[in-house]
Amino acid sequence: MRKDLHRLQSPISDQGLIEALRLGRDLPVISLSRSIDLRSLDEVIGEITENGIRESALDSHLVEPLHRSLRDLDESLKTDMRIWHWLTVVRYPDVVWLRWRGSVPSDPEEGFVTGNGHRPVPAVRFLGTPSINGHGRNTFARLFFAAERLIGSEGNDYALVRRLFSSQELHLGLSDREYGLLPTVNRVLTRELADLPDLLVRSGVRRLNALGGSVCLDHLEEEEISLLLHDDERMREST
Repeated sequence: MRKDLHRLQSPISDQGLIEALRLGRDLPVISLSRSIDLRSLDEVIGEITENGIRESALDSHLVEPLHRSLRDLDESLKTDMRIWHWLTVVRYPDVVWLRWRGSVPSDPEEGFVTGNGHRPVPAVRFLGTPSINGHGRNTFARLFFAAERLIGSEGNDYALVRRLFSSQELHLGLSDREYGLLPTVNRVLTRELADLPDLLVRSGVRRLNALGGSVCLDHLEEEEISLLLHDDERMREST
């Protein structure tokens, strides 16, 4: 098995991102003490590129091979932003551009400005931050940690994870809130809301957020969370 996964010697700042993208594989890295093989992820990314898959459609294709590749990492490495920076800036920068811009710019600086029919890509899509919200912004960390919360490091059924990423509104709502760390809440809201229009997704997320101020959600079973969500909805409809 090849030692494919690395981490950068130092995390990248917003100010240093353009130069880091230009340097790419010349950035100094540290090899990990164990082997993590990225060949299956490479294969999927190759298929995605060949088939012209772009933007939000990338998420459901990437989440399973990414999570399977990295789920055996030590917990301390999973939250090491130098690994996520290496993935976005060194190994797979084109994936970040295709996800958030739709095409790869001729020079990195071009990708951060508006023009030529393209929207600028926020630096946080490459870098994220070492926080709940920041993990939800880095292009690869957002996929990995969503899968961790929904199925755990031992899970093999990714259907619910793919459902989550069919609703960008729901994923954003979960990653922006503290209760988004709770696997039970993630599973309930994904089952209940992922197939609904964005307006109803926002309403459901805010409703549970409001209830979280008076109810300790982390002590509830999934059925109790689901009942709480629907009971509150019925109360609103009756008033």
